[in-house]
Amino acid sequence: MAGVLSELNFARPGFNRENTRYAEKGHWYDGNHVRFRDGTPQNIRGYEKRGLVFDGTPRDIATWIDFDDSRLIGFGTEKKLYIQEGGLNFDVTPIVSVVTVTNALNTATGSTRIVVSATGIGISDGNYVAFTSQTATVGGNIFLNNIGVSYLVSTIDASSFAVDVSDTAAATSSSAGGDVTLHRLLPAGASIAQPGYGWSAGTYGLSTYGTPRTSSNITIQIRQWSLVNWGEDLLACPRGGKIYLWDATGGTESRAVVVTASPTINNQILITPDSQFLISLGCTDETGTYDPLLIRWSSQEDYNDWTASATNTAGSNPLGTGSRIVGGMHSRQAVMVWTDTATHTMQYVGAPYVFRMRHVGDATGLIGPHAAAEFNGAPFWMGDSNFFVFNGGAVQTLDCTVRRYVFDDINRVESDKIFAGINSEFNEVTWLYPSAGSLECNRYVSYNPLEKYWVYGTGKFTTLEDQGIFSNTITGGSDSYLYDNEPEGMYTADGQGITSYIESAAFDIDAGNQMMLIRRLIPDVSISSGGAVSFTITTKRYPQAVEETTKGPYTISPGTEKLDFRARGRQARIRLESSITDTDWRYGSLRLQIQPDGGR
Repeated sequence: MAGVLSELNFARPGFNRENTRYAEKGHWYDGNHVRFRDGTPQNIRGYEKRGLVFDGTPRDIATWIDFDDSRLIGFGTEKKLYIQEGGLNFDVTPIVSVVTVTNALNTATGSTRIVVSATGIGISDGNYVAFTSQTATVGGNIFLNNIGVSYLVSTIDASSFAVDVSDTAAATSSSAGGDVTLHRLLPAGASIAQPGYGWSAGTYGLSTYGTPRTSSNITIQIRQWSLVNWGEDLLACPRGGKIYLWDATGGTESRAVVVTASPTINNQILITPDSQFLISLGCTDETGTYDPLLIRWSSQEDYNDWTASATNTAGSNPLGTGSRIVGGMHSRQAVMVWTDTATHTMQYVGAPYVFRMRHVGDATGLIGPHAAAEFNGAPFWMGDSNFFVFNGGAVQTLDCTVRRYVFDDINRVESDKIFAGINSEFNEVTWLYPSAGSLECNRYVSYNPLEKYWVYGTGKFTTLEDQGIFSNTITGGSDSYLYDNEPEGMYTADGQGITSYIESAAFDIDAGNQMMLIRRLIPDVSISSGGAVSFTITTKRYPQAVEETTKGPYTISPGTEKLDFRARGRQARIRLESSITDTDWRYGSLRLQIQPDGGR
């Protein structure tokens, strides 16, 4: 009996894997590097490096245009704070202390290492230092006078450290260099979350005195940044630290400086662009006492005025729900503030109260400080086990067709690294996250609020900034590069092919009561010239059978009219895949020749 051609269409876009592959029949079940347009899957575009390598992994990113029409990117890593302009990276990490020493530099002929004799400046391995005002050479030819250049420190002992420089010493020098000013940069922070040991780190009474503990209930947090634009300037805050200002008028050779009147401890900062307040979340009060639930804001249009008085609009408000503020963001509706357990809003109302606080949701906390993003005026965020949106009235839980897949695969120790961003070109809210076996963001999950579908995939990006200032999204990579992400017409990963695929759930005939023989494929796939897509079909007798048979891969090119093969089974699934450089493909409506078959 000749089979009939059956059109292989799917009930809805996106991946659907809240149930078994068989229970999700009629849907797409798995994929990577694909999105859906008008209900059908296509591969996503690629990316390429912009600029040179830098130190560390980006944790926050901001883009803006200064008064000279220069396009700038600010980003912070666990090691440094940077400004990128014209593809060049400029180290603008703040200076936290300055000391002048005399004839403290030592080197040897042919060496690129400078040993610095300096006591009491608080420098340790992994930190950075810059030099200015050097009045004499060291090694006969080396001057280190450049505030924009920093050097990685290797400590030798309590009174000396070494740095490696680019020049080679022409002579041996001991106690040379004349007067030299040492600028100690903001110390580097942790790159991975680690258990903290010491007093109160474990359960009281466990083990014995003097025995090293093997567990801890304290986590040393990673270095996080919050970056906001104030006009053409950049305000930057390392979590748990001070607020710093990079002034664009000083140029890229200048460093960020402390906002002296601001709170001394701040976990995150944000601004209200419409009313121009600088807001600190989880900070010290006016007496210097730290409160992880405290919100403070500067006087309107003055980021350096934080002391509340009758003549300004500075103020504060402690939240009463949760144990700490995790993060916040400004949206079109209100300032959103999340604790570890709840959601709050801040609405500007003017004097005398300035902001009206509203508790809008319980059990809706934020999983990490950057796990929220705004799309079309609505905040979307990731919680501990669900995705949420705020519609202006109430918090709503998003219906997520990949929820269990995502939340069962998150490295929760590194959840502070989760980063949410927008790709407005494709109407996507994307979360970058570390999978269970990774210390760094290596996966993403995306939601399209207009077409209401979910996809996921693999990647190496840790931050995401929407297009606007630039013509494409800008991403930061775990490999210490920034990337132009999804430029028009680019389907390579920094020159290499990108593997993209889409795989269906199981399908059958007659509710699985009959075996089937599949003999032919009539492809309908849009493929760019010179590209190709592979097709595989996998069959099995029963949903939980271990044994299965795969036929293919068969190549589908732009001129392929049909593929002939023989595949037998009670259930089947298909897979379309491409890894060929510069291939742009989109699924149409495949047809398979299927006929009932015996059980032989």
